[in-house]
Amino acid sequence: MTSHERGLSQPPFTRLRRCFVPGERAGHQVTTAHFQAVYPAVAEAGLGSEGVYIGRDMHGGSFVYDPWLLYARGVLNDANTLVIGRPDFGKSSLSKTWLLRSRLFGRRGEIVDLKGEYEPLVRALGGTVIRLTPGGGTRLNPLTRIGRRELRENLLEAIAKAMLNRPLSQAEAIGLTAALEAADLASDGAEVSIPDVIEQLRHPTAQLADRLGVSPHSAQEELREVALALQRLCQGPLRGMFDGPTTAGEDVFDSPVISLDLSEITDGVAAVNLPIAIAMVCAVAFLDAKRVERADRAQRLGYEVEKTIRINDEAWRALPIAGLGDYYQAAFKLSRKTGVQHWLVLHRISDLRAAGDEGSRQQRLAEGLLADASTTIIYRQHAQELPLSTEALGLSETERDLIGSLEQGVALWRVGGRSFEVRHLLSDLEWELIDTDQAMGSRAPLGFA
Repeated sequence: MTSHERGLSQPPFTRLRRCFVPGERAGHQVTTAHFQAVYPAVAEAGLGSEGVYIGRDMHGGSFVYDPWLLYARGVLNDANTLVIGRPDFGKSSLSKTWLLRSRLFGRRGEIVDLKGEYEPLVRALGGTVIRLTPGGGTRLNPLTRIGRRELRENLLEAIAKAMLNRPLSQAEAIGLTAALEAADLASDGAEVSIPDVIEQLRHPTAQLADRLGVSPHSAQEELREVALALQRLCQGPLRGMFDGPTTAGEDVFDSPVISLDLSEITDGVAAVNLPIAIAMVCAVAFLDAKRVERADRAQRLGYEVEKTIRINDEAWRALPIAGLGDYYQAAFKLSRKTGVQHWLVLHRISDLRAAGDEGSRQQRLAEGLLADASTTIIYRQHAQELPLSTEALGLSETERDLIGSLEQGVALWRVGGRSFEVRHLLSDLEWELIDTDQAMGSRAPLGFA
């Protein structure tokens, strides 16, 4: 009788009476709860059966995910998610189907779209696309008064820092806050926008000058540069988009999905570009204000705060700009209170490292986004990125090897410190809505079902 016929896992090579060496023992089955101790990178127990269907756990059954449910169970500290990976390996497909499938659970969607590729999906979900163009007819006011004062002040400071490419002086920081207050008072209840603040900076009142402890003429000199910096929002590539009252009707913002299309700003410009970064932050500020308004209304009426998915594709473009890292961190911190999941898409971890000089505050703020996102989804990484990704994400040696060889459509999910290798599965209908390569001709979605 052969060893195979006896049910042994391999031929015996030593026999001592009735005792077999381990190699002779018959094969047996174990649960993932036991096997994960042997191979922890890919053999975790699942996240449960409740949530949005993603696809197949490569070492288990179906894989579902719901950050709010996992937060309630204490698995996650927040709902924020970073999606990282090389182009053409599945980041955009996952982002779009995550929003599509989440609508079945009543989640709202907000998209800052730099490439103009979300419109088919948004229309299919009954949503609204707001296309912002230089000198166009659509305008959003990021200083809308429904936003809390600290959010409006933080936005002004972030924009001014970015435009000046330096920290603000004490006089400039105080002057911006005082100018916003003065513009609010002078408006007599009307909507205040960027030009109103510029006017207060250019012609400071006696009260504003008193806040600075100088004469009105001296205050005007102190605030001249910051006024000119804000003036750039009213001219050039950003003119007509954020420099006046909002033109879109209130009914637009009741849509289940809103996409702010900034693609006409990005066409033909460098990857890291100041107008792009400013437009992204102003768009985010407007959406934040609207979301805070909805959250406040729900709490007053005793309703549950509406859950919102905020997708910011190519978010890395804004990170190298001075002042904007602070704003993103503040937005992340606000997420728990207003029920939002920030879904940020990057190509690689080094995009965060490149946000500033080594050891600089800018770089620390950008890398801090990792700590403020309890879920990280990693698609295939270039070999040169593996050491940095391993260090920044605290990956094991097994996980390091894995992210360097993942197939298209397969990602390493790090959820609250636990790891899963997941193949994202698509239906034919979903593929029609998310295909972004139509100009290149029809192609089958490799690695997807």
